[in-house]
Amino acid sequence: MRDILDFRVTTETGAVVLAAERRTAGDLNTLSELVARMAAAEAFEDYRLADIRFHIGIAEAAQSPRLVASMTEVQGQMSELIALIPHPEKVLTHSNAQHRRLVSLLRRRATGTAVELLREHLAGTENILEGLMPGNGK
Repeated sequence: MRDILDFRVTTETGAVVLAAERRTAGDLNTLSELVARMAAAEAFEDYRLADIRFHIGIAEAAQSPRLVASMTEVQGQMSELIALIPHPEKVLTHSNAQHRRLVSLLRRRATGTAVELLREHLAGTENILEGLMPGNGK
């Protein structure tokens, strides 16, 4: 599991760095629409599909086909792990607020702050997953 989480961190932070430099208005509009779709989702499955699409959309905004392929791969691997944890509305609302702030940071090309926020976003899932693993003592 640690290997998947590490792959996620490197893929997603790299995508955010390049997306902040290369994103277009169309990319930002797509990401904002996905944030709205997550906010309106009534079922977790709908939220998760928009969430996956959001993270792949960041890689698309980076304009790197290889990064899009890596993000697609890591999102597929994460889906299996995310299925193991609960998804209370409060957590999803907080996560989507982070998505919204991330779009705002990309709009402003605030690379460093965007990476910090993304790391915080990813750490929430990491902490929950690591707590589920035997022998972690968390």
